[in-house]
Amino acid sequence: MAEDYLETYYRDTLNENRFRPALQEDVQTEICVIGGGLAGLSTALGLVEKGKKTTLIEANRIGWGASGRNGGFVAKGYAAGYRPLVKKVGLEHTKQLHKLATHGRTLIKKRIHQYEIDCGPVRQGVLGVSWNNHPESVHEYIEFMRRDLNAPLEYWPKEKIRTLCKTEQYYDGFYSPEDYQFHPLNYVHGLARAIESHGGKIYEATRAEKIEERSDGGYIVHTPCGIIKCDQVVLCCSIYVDDLNKKLKYAAFPVYTYVMVTKPIPKDRLDAALNTDYAIFDNRYAQDYYRRLPDNRILWGGRVSVRGIPENLAEIMVRDILKVYPQLSGVVEPDYAWGGSLCYAPHKMPQIGQLKQGYWYNTCFGGHGLVPTSVGGDVVSSAIAEGDERYKLFEPFSKLWFAGGVLSPYIAQSVYYLWRARDILISLNK
Repeated sequence: MAEDYLETYYRDTLNENRFRPALQEDVQTEICVIGGGLAGLSTALGLVEKGKKTTLIEANRIGWGASGRNGGFVAKGYAAGYRPLVKKVGLEHTKQLHKLATHGRTLIKKRIHQYEIDCGPVRQGVLGVSWNNHPESVHEYIEFMRRDLNAPLEYWPKEKIRTLCKTEQYYDGFYSPEDYQFHPLNYVHGLARAIESHGGKIYEATRAEKIEERSDGGYIVHTPCGIIKCDQVVLCCSIYVDDLNKKLKYAAFPVYTYVMVTKPIPKDRLDAALNTDYAIFDNRYAQDYYRRLPDNRILWGGRVSVRGIPENLAEIMVRDILKVYPQLSGVVEPDYAWGGSLCYAPHKMPQIGQLKQGYWYNTCFGGHGLVPTSVGGDVVSSAIAEGDERYKLFEPFSKLWFAGGVLSPYIAQSVYYLWRARDILISLNK
C-alpha cells in the first residue's frame, strides 16, 4: 500500500496537494521512468520537453522521500567536494562536472519561471560559515574555486559574518551569490504539472515489481494492476530500489538525516540571533545547515544515523540550535521534526549510466543538495532523446561496485562518529 507524506512543514504548506491515480491498466510508452523524486521528475520533464512519450510511476507520492523533505538548498556542487574530485579524475574532468552543476542550478531557476512554479520565496544567496579560526583555509578554498572553477565566491570576514549570525561559534566564511533556496515539495508538484502539460503521464501508488526484457527489444515494467511496455526504462528509485535491481541496491547504502522546524519565534529575539535570510551551512565534517523561514521560524537540519528516527528528535535538534545560538533559549519550540533515509555511495557522487542498452539508472543523490538531481535528469534525458554523451562524465562513479551490503550503514555511522570526533578536537583548538 502506498504511503502518504509524513507530517512535515513542507506537507502542511503545499500550495496544492493533488493526488494522482494509480495505474489500473496496461499502457505502452516510449520511456518509463521509475521513481517520482526530483531525479525522476527532472528526467521525465527533460524527455517530454524533447518530444518523447513518457510515463512515470511512483510507489508512494511524488516527492515522498528525500526530495520532499530536504533543506531546500539549491547550491552547486557534489557531496564528494571539488578538491577530492580533482585528485580522483583531474582538473579538466572536474571542470566539466562543475559546468554541469552550474547548468543544473540555472535550469532549475529557468523551469521555475517557465512553468510558473510557486515554490517561493526563492531567496538568493547561500552562506558558508567557518566553525574554526583558520582564515587561511577559507581564503585557499575561495581562491581554488574562483581560479579553477570560475565560481564567484566572496570572502566575508568574521566581523561581517557575526553581524548576521550572532554567535561566537562562527568565524569567517564565504558568500555564494548564485545559490538559492526554496520550498522543495512545491517545486516537486510544479515539475509534475509541467510534465503533464507536455502530455506525460504520472501514476502514484504504483510500485514497479519487476523489469522484464522483451524478446523483440524494449522492456516490460510489471506493477500490481498493469504492465508498462516501453522502449527504454530509467531507474530513479534512490535507496528505495529494493530488489528491483540488486546491482543498484548493493552499490549504495542508506543513512538517515534529520530536519526540524521551530514554531514562529518573536522577531526581535530572532533578529538578535539570526539576522539574515541567507541559507547557511558550516564547514564541519558533521555540519549543520539551516535557514530562516518567512514566518520567523528556523528550519534546521543535520546529523547522520543508521538507527532510524529517534523518539526525542525534536529535543536533540533544539539542543543543536542552542549550541550555536544560546540567546534563543526559552523561545525555541519545535513544531515539526522528521527524518528520512538518503542514498549514499562510498565515493559520494551520483550514479548515472546504463546497465544495458536502453536500461538507464539515475540515482544516489544523498547529501548533494538539489542541483545534481537536475543535472542527472538533464544528461539522461538528453542522452535518450538526442544521443548526448555528457552522462559519461559520471562513468568513474558508476561502476556499481559492492558497497558493503548490510554492514555498509554501520560503516557509514562509524565514519560519521569519526567526523564528529574530529570536529570536537578542532573546536578545542580554536
